[in-house]
Amino acid sequence: MKSLLIKELFHVPVKGILIFLNNVFIFLLLFHGLEAYSEIKKEVIRFSSETAQIKKKNRVLHLSGEVKISYGEYVILSDVLIAKLDGVDSKEIKIVEASKNIYFSNNKDISAKGDKLFMDVEKKFVSISGNVEFSQGSSIIKAEKIKVDLVTETVDFEGIKDSFIKN
Repeated sequence: MKSLLIKELFHVPVKGILIFLNNVFIFLLLFHGLEAYSEIKKEVIRFSSETAQIKKKNRVLHLSGEVKISYGEYVILSDVLIAKLDGVDSKEIKIVEASKNIYFSNNKDISAKGDKLFMDVEKKFVSISGNVEFSQGSSIIKAEKIKVDLVTETVDFEGIKDSFIKN
């Protein structure tokens, strides 16, 4: 039985081995050091998680378990995150979608929590929805949804409730 298994191992078609090695090489090129690049400013998107899975055909990266993404000055924390690459031969992340225990911050004075996050990396736009709690300093605004323009740091709110602004 053992000799049959060894025989089968050595009779793997060369084409199959080359395809496997090519896939490993592409994976390492795309996510070397767990980094991907944004095409606009060539800013590095750094990420970490407990588990990761790349679906080459769909150009999608699935992260789960204590996910952390850093993009310029911004940080996104979540339990689950999906990053979609832009195009077949692209290494740039175009869309980021996160869910469960969302935390978003500019690492200065603004932070937000919510249920779901959508980020368009190219347009530099973030949307957080579901039980959103936005804070700046000691002021807190609770809303159903917020939209953040990362260039101007303009925040639009929808469905504000039980909020306060401290002067």
